Amino acid sequence: MARSLYLDTARLGRMTPCAQQTNAEFTRFAANEVCPPYFEDFLRNGADTCPNGFREHFPALGSWSGIAGLKSRLRELARSPTELPVLLANRSAQLMKFAARWLFRPCENVLVVDATWPAYREILENECHRADRQINTVAIHEAILFRQATTDEVLATIESAFSTIKCDGLFLPAVTHDGIRLPISRLVKNLESKHGTIPVVVDGAQDFCHTPSRLNTEYCDLYLGGCHKWLGGYFPMGLAFYGRSRSAEFTKNVLQQMLADGELDDPLLRFSSQLETGSLEGSTETVNLASLFSCFGATLDAVEERESVFQQRRTNADRIVEVSQETDWRAASPSPEFQSAVVMLEATDSAIRELPAKTLRTAFEQQGLSLSAYPGGRIRLSMP
Repeated sequence: MARSLYLDTARLGRMTPCAQQTNAEFTRFAANEVCPPYFEDFLRNGADTCPNGFREHFPALGSWSGIAGLKSRLRELARSPTELPVLLANRSAQLMKFAARWLFRPCENVLVVDATWPAYREILENECHRADRQINTVAIHEAILFRQATTDEVLATIESAFSTIKCDGLFLPAVTHDGIRLPISRLVKNLESKHGTIPVVVDGAQDFCHTPSRLNTEYCDLYLGGCHKWLGGYFPMGLAFYGRSRSAEFTKNVLQQMLADGELDDPLLRFSSQLETGSLEGSTETVNLASLFSCFGATLDAVEERESVFQQRRTNADRIVEVSQETDWRAASPSPEFQSAVVMLEATDSAIRELPAKTLRTAFEQQGLSLSAYPGGRIRLSMP
């Protein structure tokens, strides 16, 4: 079967070489060793705790440095402060539930944008209803994608809405599912200069290991990411980075209360937290651990200095936009400051716009291109 040009990383990233190796090795380990007495120490502290000969038999697992080591690698990639925690979960939706609960503890009226991922918007709305709070939405999506609104114009729109509606919290995507890169750090700085400290949660699912993340500027309180897109770990695993030292204790308290009350139902989140602190309970739920090792392998392939990688992807994106001008496809052309390594194209042919998204995606696949397709003749290409 011929390999297609893979331009669908915004949906599911191609598994990196080291992720493939560590996953295959962990599978072989599970087939031969199952669950040896030293396995808990191996998970917690790394391969140094294993018997002699372990690295010889399982070389790809030899660099595993435990849960803490994995979290350290993830912090390096996100430029997150070393003293702030990272949470791991089998289901990113559970971390979003935690983030929504966290946000509506101090906030009465949270501002979101119309480019929020629908599944996360639904979780946010459910928590808003439970807490009897409010959500207000500011429209920026079409203006950025198709009317080339400037950064100053968009920030002014958001800041005006925040002040006029009297909002007191933010939930924003760092990069939207169709590639709009929002200048959140600048926005938060502007708002906090006028309104004081603002609780901020960022959806970084399309941002982590795509753009050069800079969590060390502490512009948000929680940053949600994942391993199966731009990192290339393939197996889904949700990440939540504590973003600010000043809110870390509050964040920890909300997490502990939700875990104690059973309101966070994620076995990996509970297991990894207990394992790292050495407080494993006698009867823990059986946990799928495969994502830990594929994620760890992917971090070994990841380039910590993301700027040069991002700029190369941006160059490729510009080439796609240029080529599209000679076709029946119109490229969305946001202002440069909003651009990412994702390009959106819209068919100018009405017959193509009427095709079902699956039919459109299949047609491109038959021509050797893997991409995402949407109703209305829109396609999304993630730059390699």
